[in-house]
Order: sequence, then structure tokens, then C-alpha cells
Amino acid sequence: MTEDPVALDGLRYADLQHRAGLLELDRRFLERLEAAAPELAAKLRTRRDPAAGPTLSNRHLGEWLIATAPYLEAFLAEAFDIQEPLQDVRDALTRDAEVMAFRRDWIQKRARRRQIPDYTSFTELDTWLDEALEARGLNRRDRELAVARLAGQYAAETDTEVERERLLDWCAAALHTAPGQAAVAGWAAFRLPQRVDHAHLVELESEATGPRGQPVRFHAPRARWRNRDGFELTDARAPQRQVSAEAHYCIYCHDHEGDFCSRGFPEKKGDPELGYKADPLGVQLTGCPLEERISEMNRLYRDGHPLAALAVAMVDNPMVPATGHRICNDCMKACIYQKQDPVDIPQIETRTLTDVLGLPYGVELYHLLARWNPLRADQYLPAEENGRRVLIAGQGPAGFTMAHHLTMAGCTVVAVDGLKIEPLPREWLDGPIRDWSRVWEPLETRTLYGFGGVAEYGITNRWDKNFLKLIYLTLARRERYAVHGGVRLGGTLTLEDAWALGFDHVCMATGAGYPRVLDVGNSLARGMRQANDFLMALQLTGAGKSESIANLQVRMPAVVIGGGLTAVDTATEVQAHYIAQVEKVLDHYEALDAEGTGFGTELGAEDQAILDEFLAHGRAVRAERERARAAGEAPQFAPLLQAWGGVTIAYRKGLTASPAYVRNHEELSRALEEGILYAEGLEPLHVRLDEHEHVQSVVFRRMRHDGGRWYATGRETELTARSIFVAAGTVPNTIYAHEYPGSLQLQGIHYRPYGYRRKGLQPIAAGEHCKAPEVGPFTSYQSAGRTVSFIGDTHPTFAGSVVQAIASARRSYPQVLAALGGLPMQPGRKARAFLDNLAARLTPRVVSVEQPSPAVAEIWVRAPLAAARFRPGQFFRLQTLETHSPVIEGTRLQVPLMTVSGTGIDGDCIRLMLLQWGAAPRIAAHLQPGDPLVLMGPTGAPTEIPEDRTVMVVAGRWGAAVMHDIGSALREAGNRVLYIAAFGSATEIDHPDELEAGADQIVWATAREPAFEPRRPQDTAVISADMVDLVRRYGDGEIAPDGPSLPLAAVDRILVVGGTGLLSGFQRALADGLSGYFPDHLEAVGTVGSPMQCMLKGVCAQCLQWQLDPETGERTRAVFSCAEQDQPLGWIDLGNLAARQQQNRLLDRLTAAWVERLLRRQAAD
Repeated sequence: MTEDPVALDGLRYADLQHRAGLLELDRRFLERLEAAAPELAAKLRTRRDPAAGPTLSNRHLGEWLIATAPYLEAFLAEAFDIQEPLQDVRDALTRDAEVMAFRRDWIQKRARRRQIPDYTSFTELDTWLDEALEARGLNRRDRELAVARLAGQYAAETDTEVERERLLDWCAAALHTAPGQAAVAGWAAFRLPQRVDHAHLVELESEATGPRGQPVRFHAPRARWRNRDGFELTDARAPQRQVSAEAHYCIYCHDHEGDFCSRGFPEKKGDPELGYKADPLGVQLTGCPLEERISEMNRLYRDGHPLAALAVAMVDNPMVPATGHRICNDCMKACIYQKQDPVDIPQIETRTLTDVLGLPYGVELYHLLARWNPLRADQYLPAEENGRRVLIAGQGPAGFTMAHHLTMAGCTVVAVDGLKIEPLPREWLDGPIRDWSRVWEPLETRTLYGFGGVAEYGITNRWDKNFLKLIYLTLARRERYAVHGGVRLGGTLTLEDAWALGFDHVCMATGAGYPRVLDVGNSLARGMRQANDFLMALQLTGAGKSESIANLQVRMPAVVIGGGLTAVDTATEVQAHYIAQVEKVLDHYEALDAEGTGFGTELGAEDQAILDEFLAHGRAVRAERERARAAGEAPQFAPLLQAWGGVTIAYRKGLTASPAYVRNHEELSRALEEGILYAEGLEPLHVRLDEHEHVQSVVFRRMRHDGGRWYATGRETELTARSIFVAAGTVPNTIYAHEYPGSLQLQGIHYRPYGYRRKGLQPIAAGEHCKAPEVGPFTSYQSAGRTVSFIGDTHPTFAGSVVQAIASARRSYPQVLAALGGLPMQPGRKARAFLDNLAARLTPRVVSVEQPSPAVAEIWVRAPLAAARFRPGQFFRLQTLETHSPVIEGTRLQVPLMTVSGTGIDGDCIRLMLLQWGAAPRIAAHLQPGDPLVLMGPTGAPTEIPEDRTVMVVAGRWGAAVMHDIGSALREAGNRVLYIAAFGSATEIDHPDELEAGADQIVWATAREPAFEPRRPQDTAVISADMVDLVRRYGDGEIAPDGPSLPLAAVDRILVVGGTGLLSGFQRALADGLSGYFPDHLEAVGTVGSPMQCMLKGVCAQCLQWQLDPETGERTRAVFSCAEQDQPLGWIDLGNLAARQQQNRLLDRLTAAWVERLLRRQAAD
């Protein structure tokens, strides 16, 4: 039985999970504070109830927080019986304070300006120092602390003037000589602030010898290169003493209301109407978007109160695990130190959190402070249930923050997210977690829970994503919160559905969408991807994990086009992924080859060459690992990557003008330290292809910098590239407004913002920045008093960063509550029954799995709301859960994702027919009744169903599955349906009775003997693999049924559903002689089977498909085919479609062979 961590008489851990227990805890703390510090207690009561006394000014509030928080720390330490481990942390911080005193008094004030005597060598001084330390009995295992203590002793003595001078000489030598600097490398005492030059924030060197004729590329100085191996956490954060140094460096400006890190740096103090200053890069210094009490946090941490510091940070930022180091730097930019290095506030913030998490029951301390924090004026504990129900679409930073605030206010919150969200372990939800190590996982092997939106899939492993589990956990434990993955607002649910289900408000926190496409020659050719597509595939479907079967084929060299942080993140992860990819290919190939599977013998020339390339590079990686192991050092892959061409970021302007440099140069600098190359002043013009139509290079126009601006020149240059990634920015996600025209007003590229007033919604201008007086969190939608809000990257005021997304929810939730308050009260509404009912309707489960033939699996899934929304022609994203998937020989048999068509509805259930091509369908065929899974959708556009028309459907094996629903829908609308059914053999025909019910006439075509035996007089059967020729022969009367037939001259519409070859054949034929068989008004439509990933209609962009002007053959636009899969046949760029479908061709084949091997072994066992 788990030990109860709460050591308070009459209160147990279970009590603290509910409001009543927290009320009692709050009462006891107030009683304790009243006894120990009545003045502080009185101010606390006033803070909660302004009518009880005068309101504290900002400055006095800061001092009250600093004075009160240690009492809270002591109370919590006693409550969880952690006084001893907490004291250990305090002792460490106290020791750090000694080092900081040494830095201040000896290094900064004296040694910094001291001249080193010419006759003195550092070695002599260092030998003397060792002797002095030994003579005083100072422990040299922590030499920095020992030196600080020695200095302290000398300073307190009157007879050690000679020794003091000698120590000052040593300090000066340690500062100014190379041997001295090496001796104190990593010492916090010798890390002194440097002047900031905004024009040179990133240190660069140019390539010594670049490829001939290619532009000059820059990289970080090689001495600063860092080894990167895989997807472990790449930044373990600063050690405690270095963080302590940052806390001591702060000058705690809150005492004179100069804490601009929090408030923003004003143009003129005391005159807010003048706005905020901008730094030399043009960044407006608004400070922390949350106005977190930074100065107060820093001082408490400096003084040895980590838990008190965390409690103060969480007054304004309860979502503190999602901010801090490697996430945000708004506070640093607005720090009072503008001409020298700012205080590294994010390091301090994250360290306060990790110090607490390192304590016994640290997870529970965070969980408690998120729900009960007596230092807050509002939401210091959860309110009583208020009967209000809110649907939040999206559980990224904005969405989960809104969920926190609304559940704290007493609302019942159901969160949905289009991404797969795995359930947390039941034992984490039901009982206390003593150690953070129980929750923490290595990032390379961690479970991809999916919670966190862009923080999960868009941020790389520079940041510890285990922190997302803390937020997920504290929400999932709440009685009035539920989250469902694989549910898209606009697909599974609409706004009208939300009201019918009993919701009172909908909050849209769906993030950014519509990645911008490069309109250049051969854009989106094979080997070219959107950066969003790459990052999502890597970090959400599991392509970055060695155990995953998700494929993400990348070749070297690579070019990333763009200058923002997405480009920077993509560049680093391409390098790491390539190393992992070639190792995995080598391991799997050798295992298959050893068993004589013959893999590789059937490959074409191009795939064979790529396989040879991957195997050679895999062997080089293996050799480097062996060399490093023998040398006892970490492997160095950067030189290998450079030899293979490396990864280059190409930006149209200069590096210092790039968004990454302007907004967060630290991330750019760290990326370059991984060996990334940078080429500036390059505007992409054209992608060159090789003889296999795979990308080979990018042609750029050179740009020239003159007078502060960049101008195009007439010169061109070229970068070799076997992989190209486009990071050209995104726009706010307004997909719902486009799906349901007229539902939500748009203003430019975003929703039109509205503010809430007593008389209803009022349009307002979007705020200039996150601290604008009004931000307008509502859309135009109003229905019976119900409203719809939009926050995070969807909102123009808050787009662009995690912390601004969090701030959007913090600023918006009071207005949402006000709007809810205007609705009629509904007493008696209880959360539990409501949440249970919704869970039953939103959670897909397998009902049955059958295999009528080895080539197809038929799966029935119970998914009530998805079944109700499904329309013929739509499809779903199917995934299985990582936590429910077995691992065999180091490979997890999990469906990362696959597109599946709905082929029938029966009540609450959906039928899926999975052709057994490739690894994922083979694994899905092994699902069992009762298994949970993700079935996101329905998505895509329903097939257009005209009325009283004659429709010819030409469908291959894949299209036949879709025809099960489309045909019946067409006939029910009064249409006449001629179905050209193309199969490889008669054995492939499943459910012919259903196909007959959906067609007035069928021409059964099989490529091989025997022919299918028609069962109706109007149907006929032929042996033919050429559908265009078949239609021509049908039109000529060569193929005719015994009964009446539908003439081609009567056909109003053709729908071609099949592979690229089928679509291409009809596209060419209809542009040529075949069109003569049909009337002039004929509409020809093709179903585009693009590769797809998120299927959220404009987020990842894997499904992008170019369209053509059929008259000129020129490209016109790129469309998201997961949103409109049925497109005018003549418009589809089928060459582009074929290229997109083969992005992962080699790896798909290798993985299919690998999985087949594992399934054989599983069956044998």
C-alpha cells in the first residue's frame, strides 16, 4: 500500500484532491500565519477581500510575497515531512552564497582590474593556493567553494595581508591567462557579465573551403561545436551554482517598481501611455507576458527558499513547467541590464521547479500549488462546481492553461485535440507520486503522450518534455476535467453539436495552420517537405524513436529554407534523425539479409543506390561509435555529416535580420554549435531534379544588402540538396470558418476579435501586443447567449510563442467567465455523469476484426459521434496507442498513423476496410475486440452528391472500398450510377452485393483470368487492365451487357477513384479523344490519394498537392488534399502527386519487410 505523504493531523492525501480538504488546509495555514506573523496574515485577508483593508501597492505586494512565502514553504515542508531534504537544498544554496560573495568582493571589485606581476606564473600561484587550502583544512573536492571560504577567512583576519595579495594575484591570473581560465572553467565565480553587441550576438566563422560555385556558408567556431547523438535532452540546464549566480546577479528591481523584466521596459517610467521601448533589433520590450513576479522569485531563491520561490512564480504562472529555460526569453530582453548580459531568468525559473521536483513528493507539491496557493488573490483554491460546461478545442499551451483556469473557477471542462493523446497510468492518477524519477523518462525513449500541442510536436528535445506530464497530470486528476484525443472541432464535433451536447461555451485554441508553400519551380518534388511535416512526423508519430515503424526518409545534404525558429529546429533535428535513420536501416537490412529474405533484390536502380548510400553511411556511423568507445569519449558525428554535405539554413536576408536572431538568438547560436551551416542573402527560385525526378539542388537568387535593406541582384547560385525543408511561416488556424462559411467572421487572416460587454459582444481592434488594454478574445459567434472564444496562436495578439499562448488564456478566462455568467443558471448539473456520457461517445473501441481474404481486413469500430458525423467519401486517421502496443525484438508494433476510408455505418459503429499493403495495415489487422484506438475524423470533404444525374465511377481496389458508401448515396439522390470496377483478380472483390446495390450497372474488370461472374443482366465482366481502353470499347459498343445499359453520352459526371496511374490515364484520355464519347458539359473529378499525416485540414502540410491550369499546364495553387480530396481531374498535377506518394518509398519497403518478419515470429511463438 502506498504510504500517505501528508503528515497533518486529520488530513490525508486523498483529502487534498478535493475542495473541502483544500479549504481545511487553507484554514490551517492562515491559523499558522496568524500566530507567527499577524501583520502578514492581515494583509493576506485584505488581498483576498479588498473591502477588509487598503489594497497593497505593487511594490508593497512584492515585499509581502517575499515575507510570506517562506512561511508557506515551512508549512508545506511540515505537511509533507520533507524538512530534511529541503534543508539540504537550502544548505547548497547557502554554500553558493559564499561563492557569490567571493565573486562580488574579490573578482568583480578587485581582481578584474588587477595587473598580474610579470614574474609570476599561474602554475606557481596555483601551487601556493593548493598549499594554502590544505593548511586551512578546506575540502578541495569543491575547489571553488574552498577558495571562496579561504577568501572569506582572509578578509576576516588582520594578519594575512600578504596572503590576501597573493590570492588576488591568483584571481587575476585565473581571469586573464589561458592556464588560469582553464583551471577555473565552469566556475560560477569567474563568469562575469559581458557587454552586449546586438549586431554580433552569434559568433560565426565562414567555411574554410566550400563547394565550388556555391555561396559562402557560416558556422559556429569549431571549438564551440557540441556532440549530438540521438534525441536525448540536448540541454541539461545549468548546474545549481551557476543558477545561483544568476539569482545573485539580479538587483531585485521590484522594490522601486523597476522590475521591467516582468512589467515591460517603458519609454518613460511613470508614463505608460508612451508605451514600451524597443531594443536595437526592433523588439518591443514588453517583458514577461504573464507579469510573473520574477524579482521576488529570484530573491527568494537567492536566500535559500526554492519552494517559496516556486510558489511566488506560480502566483501568476501556475503553468510554470511549460515556461522557463529554452522556452521563453521575453523577461531577459526587458531586463534592466540592457548593455551587458541580462539575468538568465528562465534558468532560475526552471531551477526553482526542478529543485522542488527533486524533493520527496515534489510532483505532489507542484500539483498542490497549482490548485491551492494562498499567495494568490484569485483562484487561490478551486471554486465550487458552478454548473457551467466548456468545450476547449486544442490542448496546447493556450488550451491547457484555459482548462486550468476554468476548472479552478468551478466549470466542467472537456478538452478535445485532433492529435493522439495517450492515457496516463492509472496509478499516477489515483495515488501519490513520491519521486519525480517515476514520471521522468529519457526523451529518446519516452512515451509520446501527445498532450501539449505545439509544445509536444513543435519544440525539439532542447527542452525537457517530461514537464508536459506535470501539467497533464494536474489536469487529469481533476473531477471536472476530461481530455479526448483524435477529436477535431469541425469534424467529429461542430459548434452546433457542442450546444446540443450541453456545452455553454466553446474555446478555440487550435494554434497555427496553413504552412506557407514556396511557389518555385518543382516545389514539393520528391525529397522536398514542409518543416512542420518533418517535425510532426519526427516527434509525434515516433519516427525519431528506434522502436517505431514510422518512416521519415531523409538524404544528405539538406537545405532548410527559412529564417525563423522552426527552420532552426528543423535543421538540428534533420542531422540527428539522419544518423539514427542510417543506423536503423543498417541494422534491419543486415538482420533481413542474414535470414535470406532477399530484401533489396527487387529494388529499382534509384532505390538500390539510396540503400547503398544509407548502408555506407550507417557503417561509417557504426565505425565512429566503435572508435569513440575505444577512446572512452562521445562519438563525433558532425564531421561525418559535414563530409556528406551537412545541413544548411538558407535565408533571403542576413542572419542578423532573421526572426530567429531577432527573437531568440540563443537558440540560433546553440543550433550552429551542432554543426549547422548558414547561408544568407539567398532567395529560392527553382529546385533542380536528377534523372529520377528527385531533388538535387536549389537555385537561389543572390540578394544584396545596402542601406539597411536587402535587394535582389541578377546573379544566381546553387546549393546541393538531396532533402529540402521549407519553413516559410504559418498563419492563424481559421479552418473552421472556411469549412462552415458564415459561422465566424474573419478579419484578414484571423478571426475578427470581439470583447464582451453586458449588452453582448462588441468588435474591437486586435491588441498591438500581449499587454494591450483590450485583446478581444471572442469571435463573432453568438447563439442564444452562447459565445466562442479564440486564444493562443489563433489570436493575432498572442501568436508566436508558448508563453504568449499561456498569457492569452490567463487574460481571456475572466471574460469567458463573465460571458458564462450572462447565461441562465442550471442548478443540479453534475460533472461526473456528463463526462462519462461524453467519454462513451468520444472514445473509439474495436468491435470486431475479420479477414475475409488475406488481402483485406474488415474492422468495425464503435465511435458514436464520429459515426453520426460521417458522410460518404470522408475518411479517418487511424492510430493505435503506444501504451497498448507490444514490443518485439526492439520494435513496437504500433500503427503510427494511416488513412482509412469509412465503408459503412451501422448505428454507432463504423466499418473500415484495410487493404493489407504495407506495415501499418498488417499490424492493424491484429487488433482485438475491445481495444482502444484513435479514429480521428471524419475528415476530408464528403463526396459531392448531385441529384438526378448520370454518374460514372471508375474505381480500383482502393476505390471499391469507398464505393460501398458513395454508390448507395448517389442512387438515393436519384442518380443513375455506372460503375467501372477495376480489380487484379476476381478474388479481390469483397461484398459484391453491396457494390451492386450502389450501382445501376457494373462493368467488372479483372486483370487476370478467371473473369468475375456477373449476377445481374445489366452487368458485364471483362478481362482488362487498361480502364481507359475499356471505357472506349464500352462506348463503341464492344462491351455490352445482356440487359439495358447506360450510354456514355448520358454521363454528366465522372469520378475516378484509384492510384495515380488510373487518374493519369483518364486525365490524358479526356483531354484527347475519349472526351468525344461524353457530353460537352461533362464534369470529371479525381480523388487525390496524397500522403497524409495530421489530416486536420491545414496543419502539417504533408498532404499539399499542386494544381495546374489545364490550358497552359502551369501550376496555379497548392491545396491541402486532406480538406478537399476530390478535385477537378484536369487540375491535378499528377506528376507531383506521384512524387509525394513516394517520399518514403525505400523505407516503406524495408519497414514492411521488417514487420512481416516480426509478425511471422510472433505467430510462430
